[in-house]
Amino acid sequence: MAPSSHNLLQISILPIGKIKDRELAVKARDFADRISHDIRLTIEPIKDSTPEQEAKRLLAHVKKQPGFIFALSEHGRSYTSEKFSSRLYGLGARVYFIIGGPVGLPPAIQQAADELLALSKMTFPHEMAQVLLLEQLYRAVSIHHNRKYHK
Repeated sequence: MAPSSHNLLQISILPIGKIKDRELAVKARDFADRISHDIRLTIEPIKDSTPEQEAKRLLAHVKKQPGFIFALSEHGRSYTSEKFSSRLYGLGARVYFIIGGPVGLPPAIQQAADELLALSKMTFPHEMAQVLLLEQLYRAVSIHHNRKYHK
């Protein structure tokens, strides 16, 4: 187990828009609460508008505190849960996850990302993608700490 990893790893999820579906929002909050025991997690929705405006807001946000940027895309790299956990904990102190809105990721964000990450080769609604990402982050934390969740 890494020494006091929760003091080191800071994850910011930057989704375009908020989760409007109440049941998905409850599930997202549940995973976020679980994750927050081990890492510093922030979820900072970016107001949805034109792709250009979204990109401008996202880029301004990540420039404030530079870190590794994952942009979620079905065209991105896929990981097993174990490899994702290793990758996540090997990146350094600050990691961003950008989730595109209903029209997907602005091209400027795809170019600015350090890595495109695929939760699946399939496309998911952006609200569901956020819940799936939170679940995988919780699973990655559980794997890192050798907890029973991942079986």
